[in-house]
Amino acid sequence: MGTLARDIHPALHAHRFMVGRDPHGRWVVSDEMGLVGGIFADKESAVRFALAESDHMPGAVFCAPCEITLNLEPISDQAIAGGRH
Repeated sequence: MGTLARDIHPALHAHRFMVGRDPHGRWVVSDEMGLVGGIFADKESAVRFALAESDHMPGAVFCAPCEITLNLEPISDQAIAGGRH
């Protein structure tokens, strides 16, 4: 019985970039702080951008499941729009 390499040597950093679709079905990338990202023509382009921006660090890019949509608005803007301060 073997052990997966990622179980032996977990990534040193948490996911830096999230790749997924926004509520309009467009491919988007957003970093953990909401400062770096964008809208892309296809998933391949979005993943390529995220990998390049993270210097191909293992575990730095996470692809969201299809049923989850991503929002590129900064968290503070969402909280204000929702009436929370």
